[in-house]
Amino acid sequence: MRAARAFWLNFMLFCAVIPGAAAASSDTAQPAPIILISVDTLRADHLSAYGYRKIRTPHIDSFAQGGTLFSHAETQIPLTLPSHMTLFTSTYPFENRVEENGEQVPHGAVTLASILRARGYKTAAFIGSDFLDRRYGLDVGFDVYDSPFDIEAAEKANPFTMSFRRDGALVLQAARRWLDANQGEPVFVFVHLFDLHQPYTLPAELARAHGISRYDQQLEYVDEIVGRFQEALMRSGWWEKSLVVLLADHGEGLGDHQEADHGYFIYESTLHVPLIFHWPKGGQSYPAMARTPAGLIDVAPTILEFLGAAAPASFEGKSQLEAIKSGASEGTGAVYSESRYAHDAFRWAALRAVRVGNYKFIEAPKTELYDLESDPHEQQNLISKKSAVAEEMRRQLGQLLARFAPSESAPKPAISPEVLAQLESLGYLAARPHDDPESSSIDPKDRLREYELYRASLISLIEGHAAAAAPEFRRIVSEDPQSTLARFHLGESYLQIHKPMEAVREWTIALRLDPSYAPAAEALGQYWLERGDSAKARLRFEQVLALTPASYTGHFELAMADERLGLLTEAQQELKTACQILPSDKKCVRALNALEEKIK
Repeated sequence: MRAARAFWLNFMLFCAVIPGAAAASSDTAQPAPIILISVDTLRADHLSAYGYRKIRTPHIDSFAQGGTLFSHAETQIPLTLPSHMTLFTSTYPFENRVEENGEQVPHGAVTLASILRARGYKTAAFIGSDFLDRRYGLDVGFDVYDSPFDIEAAEKANPFTMSFRRDGALVLQAARRWLDANQGEPVFVFVHLFDLHQPYTLPAELARAHGISRYDQQLEYVDEIVGRFQEALMRSGWWEKSLVVLLADHGEGLGDHQEADHGYFIYESTLHVPLIFHWPKGGQSYPAMARTPAGLIDVAPTILEFLGAAAPASFEGKSQLEAIKSGASEGTGAVYSESRYAHDAFRWAALRAVRVGNYKFIEAPKTELYDLESDPHEQQNLISKKSAVAEEMRRQLGQLLARFAPSESAPKPAISPEVLAQLESLGYLAARPHDDPESSSIDPKDRLREYELYRASLISLIEGHAAAAAPEFRRIVSEDPQSTLARFHLGESYLQIHKPMEAVREWTIALRLDPSYAPAAEALGQYWLERGDSAKARLRFEQVLALTPASYTGHFELAMADERLGLLTEAQQELKTACQILPSDKKCVRALNALEEKIK
């Protein structure tokens, strides 16, 4: 039903926009170019335009000159792929069901890019991180989707070699070349910069020498390259005629509420994001500041209304143009945010929040209420003092969740083991399927110590210190025997310190605790394959594919087991499937060619 609905939305969208596109082409006025810049992991309150004083960010600040700065913009989910999914489709994460990195964009999604392309725009995206690689499906509507990430190399590399990312200067250089080649055309360009995300690339000595944090050091670099991009836009004439939007997908904890990074909590340190609209020169004048609370879900509808285009029925966000024009300081709508991060990894409670005006309500086993006007850092929980306000906001949250609930509740497939490995290598938790009940009495606030211990142990393991990581994982397992993740990585640690039977034991227990945890099945399959027991390996890789049918590694390794067992036709089919999943993998192509020669 959902796929059929998406098809008809696309069809109606196509029919609706073609007349507009034709009218635009016959008119002397060229449609305004749209340039959308997303700076991953950028906290609003670390920009000098938002009042920060430890460093200056003059180039990003200058976007607000002749533009409008949103003082209270919020992300709907503090993770890269889900946040950009909300940005482009103007749908809530719980509705579109992309709530973790590594998940798949639903087929037939209606995106800002697809709408603009239907209106005659040339569309191009230039991506700074594997998190938004085209294989996740966010390339819908883009003529060009530049995400040149070598997945095979990324799987093998230490994450601190930056195999999953591209320097922002290179991203912006690619975008400039494309713009130069498309002068005079209506264009939509999306640029994604990943330089503010850990692990940081600039030498720590530079930050110490200047007495600033590593994060602020990286931000100064981002501001510099954004400034060079802006200068290029000015020289080539794009700046004055384009609507240029700069925003962030989420912020960074930086120790606030004891959260070092992002995704675990939903406090303002990771939800409050910059949002700046720089308007084309010569058009309508807009106020310099928009004070009404808004969400990234509202960006695409605002762009479309600015262009005089109707938003499709699938968009749930609201255009902010009228609020900008009126100078309203308080919105009447609720701004929603969520995180399932701790739930999907540890089965603790999911977190959901709603902001109305200055008040923010967080639904959790231990509920929270904050007045962001008087307490922007969320230090004073008003839940007992303002119980009536909390109950009203709880009611509004329930209404919003019920109104936009997805029409289908079928469980999603698990994220493939190789994608989970990539996410974990950057410190992310390994999410699992969403087919379990969401309720839990365990508040993530009460398990922060366990989460931080797990994360530190994982980084230690990634950096090659398995002997140091193993006792820490054992400590977690002794305190929380149900922790599948800790058991799995304890098994990895054992294998690296040459205790293979202990590794097999932990992986087997992990699968017993959670039969849907594909990485444990894959680890057991690889263990038996390396030891020559192809029959046992084959069973495990079949289990991997039952859980994650699109797993490249599952198909490739099953082919290796099949070939050793003499099942050559079956091996050939598995290799063909693996090569289709990852056509750039030369190893797969070589293996398939060799097998086909063997079959002849």
